Amino acid sequence: MADEAGPDVWRALASPWRRRLLDRLRTAPATTGELAAGLPELSRFAVMQHLAVLTEAGLVLPERRGRDRVNHLNPVPLREWYERWVQPLADTGAAELLALKRAAEKGTAPMSDAIEPIRTVRLAYELRINASAERTFEVMTQQMSDWRPHSYGGERTRRVVLEPRVGGAHYEDWGAPAGHLYGHVTAYDPPARWATRGRLGAGITLDSEYELTEAGPGAVRVHVVKVAVGPLTEEEAAGIAVHGDFRPYATAIEQLASR
Repeated sequence: MADEAGPDVWRALASPWRRRLLDRLRTAPATTGELAAGLPELSRFAVMQHLAVLTEAGLVLPERRGRDRVNHLNPVPLREWYERWVQPLADTGAAELLALKRAAEKGTAPMSDAIEPIRTVRLAYELRINASAERTFEVMTQQMSDWRPHSYGGERTRRVVLEPRVGGAHYEDWGAPAGHLYGHVTAYDPPARWATRGRLGAGITLDSEYELTEAGPGAVRVHVVKVAVGPLTEEEAAGIAVHGDFRPYATAIEQLASR
């Protein structure tokens, strides 16, 4: 991105088509094909050109998954642009005017409470495990208590359960009826992939995806992507970056998977 959070972002946002692409990525990542299908007015080549401008500005982060390119929204340049050009000039006044505008349009009273900023924390990393994909998948999904020491319940935690099916619960068992719900399974395809969606706090969601690919004889590569979205404080965002990183546990996972 250009210095001082300005020209590249302005150029990227100048096109209404690029703004529509960003709006689509605001709700969830999407492949280039999915984005092109959502804009039938444009050719796939035109969509790719717009994505190239957004990528150059740092607003879109591409990720290769086989033949597909998955596009993720990166809100950091937008936040930098906002903090440099908008916040010092008219942050409070602009927020009040927007609230008044929405209230007038909807016929409701303006909200008096402060509007909390929405943050996005995205982690992407890989683990290399010298074990089969089957055993690595089993250890990471069904033996989490054996390799990951952190838990909400501390000594009360008897086990961490991930029910092996789409829609299954992912939770800490503290002894019925107590426990802590992490979330639910959104994808389950052993030994290649699983994903979960959970709630970290009021209005904060966490999507986690794990994909296993062969990394040579007797080894597997685990690609991990975690995206948290919501009114996160600086401390909460830092906590996700620390506790969401499984790389420090790679040795423990490998030891269990090699048995």
